[in-house]
Amino acid sequence: MGMDFLDELGELALATRLKRLSDRLANDVSLIYKEAGLELEPKWFLILMLLKKEKLLSIGEISEMLKLSHPAIVQFVDELLKQGLVITSKDSKDARRRMISLSPKGKDVLLKAEPVLEIVKTENQNWLNEQNYNLLNLIVQLEQSLDEKSMYERIQSKLSS
Repeated sequence: MGMDFLDELGELALATRLKRLSDRLANDVSLIYKEAGLELEPKWFLILMLLKKEKLLSIGEISEMLKLSHPAIVQFVDELLKQGLVITSKDSKDARRRMISLSPKGKDVLLKAEPVLEIVKTENQNWLNEQNYNLLNLIVQLEQSLDEKSMYERIQSKLSS
């Protein structure tokens, strides 16, 4: 097999490379969930774990805490509702706000997933430890750098000058 075209593009394809890596990891974990008989998708994992910890949150709070877009959270919550993994209620202070919590089924799925999640965590740690760099620390540094000045701002300032 020839050289990966993304290798040729180098830094120009950074976002695509990161997305491709993310997709590979998510697809593998999704397959593990299916083989383990778990009604779980990797894309729902963060919301479910956050609700397990916080118990009851609004869409906006979930979006803010996970630093994901409001529309993405709405989409994931709708999928979780269809699967019966979360329930919604009206906010007692603001009837327009939907409050999200784990359903009994959602709690049960997470409980059944615990042994699998522990192995996923361990294997992620092992995989990361095989590398020459601490990828998680690097990701944190890159995220902080983009918080200070987004890639849009960086590129736009060069295009404007």
